[in-house]
Amino acid sequence: MIPIEHIHPMLVHFPIVLFMAVLALDFVIVASGRDLAGRGTLAGMALATLWLGVAAAAATAFFGDAALDIAAGKGFSVAALERHEGLGWTTLLVFAAIAVVRLFFWWRRIPVRGGRGWAATAVTLAGVVVLVLTAYRGGVLVYQLGVNVAAIKP
Repeated sequence: MIPIEHIHPMLVHFPIVLFMAVLALDFVIVASGRDLAGRGTLAGMALATLWLGVAAAAATAFFGDAALDIAAGKGFSVAALERHEGLGWTTLLVFAAIAVVRLFFWWRRIPVRGGRGWAATAVTLAGVVVLVLTAYRGGVLVYQLGVNVAAIKP
Protein backbone atom coordinates (compact mmCIF):
# COMPACT_ATOMS: atom_id res chain seq x y z
CA MET A 1 0.00 0.00 0.00
CA ILE A 2 1.27 3.47 -0.90
CA PRO A 3 1.66 5.80 2.10
CA ILE A 4 -0.83 8.66 1.75
CA GLU A 5 1.92 11.29 2.03
CA HIS A 6 3.53 9.89 -1.15
CA ILE A 7 0.44 10.40 -3.31
CA HIS A 8 0.81 14.21 -3.47
CA PRO A 9 4.26 14.07 -5.13
CA MET A 10 2.96 11.41 -7.52
CA LEU A 11 0.10 13.67 -8.68
CA VAL A 12 1.74 17.08 -8.62
CA HIS A 13 3.28 16.83 -12.08
CA PHE A 14 -0.09 16.46 -13.80
CA PRO A 15 -1.43 19.98 -13.08
CA ILE A 16 2.01 21.45 -13.77
CA VAL A 17 2.16 19.94 -17.26
CA LEU A 18 -1.52 20.51 -18.04
CA PHE A 19 -1.51 24.20 -17.07
CA MET A 20 1.70 24.83 -19.03
CA ALA A 21 0.13 23.06 -22.00
CA VAL A 22 -2.89 25.38 -21.71
CA LEU A 23 -0.56 28.38 -21.88
CA ALA A 24 1.15 26.97 -24.98
CA LEU A 25 -2.21 26.22 -26.65
CA ASP A 26 -3.51 29.70 -25.77
CA PHE A 27 -0.47 31.28 -27.36
CA VAL A 28 -0.82 29.25 -30.56
CA ILE A 29 -4.55 29.96 -30.78
CA VAL A 30 -4.26 33.72 -30.22
CA ALA A 31 -1.10 34.14 -32.33
CA SER A 32 -2.85 32.45 -35.25
CA GLY A 33 -5.82 34.82 -34.95
CA ARG A 34 -8.24 32.16 -33.72
CA ASP A 35 -10.82 32.42 -30.95
CA LEU A 36 -9.95 30.99 -27.50
CA ALA A 37 -13.67 30.48 -26.88
CA GLY A 38 -14.35 29.13 -30.35
CA ARG A 39 -15.60 25.72 -31.33
CA GLY A 40 -12.37 24.75 -33.12
CA THR A 41 -10.20 21.78 -32.25
CA LEU A 42 -7.40 23.74 -30.57
CA ALA A 43 -9.78 25.88 -28.51
CA GLY A 44 -11.67 22.76 -27.42
CA MET A 45 -8.41 21.05 -26.55
CA ALA A 46 -7.29 24.08 -24.51
CA LEU A 47 -10.59 24.16 -22.59
CA ALA A 48 -10.53 20.42 -21.90
CA THR A 49 -6.88 20.56 -20.84
CA LEU A 50 -7.67 23.47 -18.53
CA TRP A 51 -10.48 21.55 -16.81
CA LEU A 52 -8.33 18.39 -16.56
CA GLY A 53 -5.65 20.55 -14.92
CA VAL A 54 -8.16 21.94 -12.43
CA ALA A 55 -9.30 18.41 -11.53
CA ALA A 56 -5.69 17.25 -11.18
CA ALA A 57 -4.84 20.31 -9.06
CA ALA A 58 -7.82 19.66 -6.78
CA ALA A 59 -6.73 16.04 -6.23
CA THR A 60 -3.16 17.19 -5.68
CA ALA A 61 -4.27 19.80 -3.11
CA PHE A 62 -6.40 17.22 -1.29
CA PHE A 63 -3.48 14.82 -0.92
CA GLY A 64 -1.15 17.75 -0.21
CA ASP A 65 -3.21 18.58 2.86
CA ALA A 66 -2.78 15.00 4.09
CA ALA A 67 0.96 15.12 3.38
CA LEU A 68 1.25 18.43 5.26
CA ASP A 69 -0.40 16.97 8.35
CA ILE A 70 1.93 13.98 8.31
CA ALA A 71 5.01 16.15 7.74
CA ALA A 72 4.02 18.51 10.54
CA GLY A 73 3.52 15.50 12.80
CA LYS A 74 7.06 14.40 11.99
CA GLY A 75 8.42 17.78 13.06
CA PHE A 76 9.02 19.52 9.75
CA SER A 77 8.67 23.32 9.62
CA VAL A 78 4.95 24.13 9.61
CA ALA A 79 5.67 27.66 8.30
CA ALA A 80 7.50 26.30 5.24
CA LEU A 81 4.75 23.74 4.65
CA GLU A 82 2.02 26.37 4.92
CA ARG A 83 3.79 28.73 2.47
CA HIS A 84 3.71 25.97 -0.13
CA GLU A 85 0.13 25.08 0.76
CA GLY A 86 -1.02 28.70 0.40
CA LEU A 87 0.58 28.98 -3.02
CA GLY A 88 -0.93 25.65 -4.04
CA TRP A 89 -4.46 26.75 -3.13
CA THR A 90 -3.85 30.08 -4.89
CA THR A 91 -2.78 28.22 -8.03
CA LEU A 92 -5.87 26.03 -7.91
CA LEU A 93 -8.21 29.00 -7.38
CA VAL A 94 -6.61 31.06 -10.17
CA PHE A 95 -6.94 28.26 -12.70
CA ALA A 96 -10.43 27.32 -11.51
CA ALA A 97 -11.49 30.94 -12.05
CA ILE A 98 -9.90 30.95 -15.50
CA ALA A 99 -11.69 27.69 -16.32
CA VAL A 100 -15.09 29.01 -15.20
CA VAL A 101 -14.70 32.24 -17.18
CA ARG A 102 -13.50 30.33 -20.26
CA LEU A 103 -16.43 27.92 -20.04
CA PHE A 104 -18.85 30.83 -19.71
CA PHE A 105 -17.36 32.55 -22.77
CA TRP A 106 -17.51 29.27 -24.72
CA TRP A 107 -21.11 28.61 -23.64
CA ARG A 108 -22.28 32.16 -24.48
CA ARG A 109 -20.18 32.19 -27.68
CA ILE A 110 -18.39 35.37 -26.59
CA PRO A 111 -15.32 35.79 -28.83
CA VAL A 112 -11.92 35.81 -27.17
CA ARG A 113 -9.48 36.81 -29.90
CA GLY A 114 -7.23 39.74 -30.70
CA GLY A 115 -6.67 42.02 -27.71
CA ARG A 116 -9.10 40.08 -25.54
CA GLY A 117 -7.32 36.85 -26.49
CA TRP A 118 -3.92 38.29 -25.58
CA ALA A 119 -5.33 39.54 -22.26
CA ALA A 120 -6.69 36.06 -21.52
CA THR A 121 -3.31 34.55 -22.40
CA ALA A 122 -1.61 37.04 -20.07
CA VAL A 123 -3.90 35.94 -17.24
CA THR A 124 -2.99 32.32 -17.97
CA LEU A 125 0.69 33.32 -17.96
CA ALA A 126 0.20 34.95 -14.54
CA GLY A 127 -1.34 31.69 -13.32
CA VAL A 128 1.67 29.77 -14.62
CA VAL A 129 3.98 32.16 -12.74
CA VAL A 130 2.11 31.34 -9.50
CA LEU A 131 2.32 27.65 -10.47
CA VAL A 132 6.10 27.86 -10.91
CA LEU A 133 6.48 29.60 -7.53
CA THR A 134 4.38 26.85 -5.96
CA ALA A 135 6.51 24.17 -7.60
CA TYR A 136 9.69 25.92 -6.45
CA ARG A 137 8.47 25.99 -2.83
CA GLY A 138 7.55 22.30 -3.12
CA GLY A 139 11.02 21.55 -4.45
CA VAL A 140 12.57 23.35 -1.47
CA LEU A 141 10.47 21.23 0.88
CA VAL A 142 11.60 17.98 -0.71
CA TYR A 143 15.16 18.64 -1.88
CA GLN A 144 16.39 20.97 0.86
CA LEU A 145 14.31 19.93 3.87
CA GLY A 146 13.61 16.30 2.91
CA VAL A 147 9.91 16.59 3.75
CA ASN A 148 8.30 13.13 3.83
CA VAL A 149 11.35 11.58 2.16
CA ALA A 150 13.98 11.86 4.91
CA ALA A 151 14.15 11.74 8.67
CA ILE A 152 14.35 14.99 10.65
CA LYS A 153 17.92 15.91 11.46
CA PRO A 154 18.35 16.72 15.15
